[in-house]
Amino acid sequence: MIQRIQTLLFFVAAICFTVACFMPVGTITTHDAYYLLDSWTLKENIPDGAVVYPTYFIGILQIMLALTSFVAIFLYKKRSTQSKLCIAAIFGNFVLILLMLWGYPDYILPKMSPIAHTEMVSSLSLWAMLSVLPLGCLYFANKYIIKDEKKIRAADRLR
Repeated sequence: MIQRIQTLLFFVAAICFTVACFMPVGTITTHDAYYLLDSWTLKENIPDGAVVYPTYFIGILQIMLALTSFVAIFLYKKRSTQSKLCIAAIFGNFVLILLMLWGYPDYILPKMSPIAHTEMVSSLSLWAMLSVLPLGCLYFANKYIIKDEKKIRAADRLR
């Protein structure tokens, strides 16, 4: 049945991934300039600022996770496949969070030539925290899928 709680949780996760794909992740401040980090690029925070570094891996991962969550909605008849897809999306969300919150600001960006050897301060936007909400939605969706599977197996034993 498509009207289960898992459907709502998968839909909320897909919406969150889609919205976060178009919102800024954070800002990076150096002595020379201000930079805006979003899902696709790191660019100077001025109108029509130059792109300093492409960060398209974040955007691609967010779109893939949104599609995975959306496809999982329609796998309601195959609960084991839906659960496996949900676990894969949870793992992908962990990778996304590591890329956004640790990988780019702390590891990759300080090694870049335009902002290398300068002191930088990075701050995350509220939209970056939007990637934590789908993690909870996917976790609880998987719990409800497992709960439904147990109910079905228990009903089959009673026959």
